[in-house]
Amino acid sequence: MKKYFTVLILLSLSLSLLSQDFDGNYKDKTDSFSFSNGQALFSLSGFGALFTRMVGEGKYEYVDNYLLVHTSGYPGEKSVFESINGTKKDSIVVKVVGPDNYPVQGALTEFLSESNKIIRGNITDDLGKSQHPKDQKIKRIKVTNLGYDDVAFEVEQGKDFLVKLARNNVIENQTVAFKVKREDEETLSIILLSDNFDPGKDKIKSLEKLDKKTQKNNVLAKRLKKEYIPAYQGRE
Repeated sequence: MKKYFTVLILLSLSLSLLSQDFDGNYKDKTDSFSFSNGQALFSLSGFGALFTRMVGEGKYEYVDNYLLVHTSGYPGEKSVFESINGTKKDSIVVKVVGPDNYPVQGALTEFLSESNKIIRGNITDDLGKSQHPKDQKIKRIKVTNLGYDDVAFEVEQGKDFLVKLARNNVIENQTVAFKVKREDEETLSIILLSDNFDPGKDKIKSLEKLDKKTQKNNVLAKRLKKEYIPAYQGRE
């Protein structure tokens, strides 16, 4: 009986140590991954075809060299919109600006039906504007641009819209899957497997399938080094 208790104690200790193993901040140039009290905050870019920066925060779990971050609401800057009085009786006008409030040319504005079917897609002009004739079928508008956070919102009759895009691809309320290996005591090797992971019936098998696919695509791993913040020295 004592042997069983010993095994249980050792197992619980190992799990506790594993959950705390990543605590701290890991960085490589502008890429970062921070772990604290079961929460993870990441800012990463450059995984294969992913040229935009991906940011998110949430609870994490680590199993068999796979790291899952269950993102919640992101506390940083996100794209926002506001409705304004309509300027044209026969059209909906969407103006898109960047974080500096300058017009964004070339942003894609999609006018969607109630079932999210695209009725029409327009590109913003040099003034950051896009418009579409008023149509009762249009229920939502989605604005996207490479390198910026997407935003979607409901249409209000008689209103135009001002959209302010934030940089980076903000991940919220999705599970992000990574393959993680510890190169040494200070270095983590990280590969993105999915930014919207669906575990299905078997979580590990789903992760292994994504892992094999990533290996075939020769996605390069990121190596992040642990940062050590000097202890605060009070004034003498």
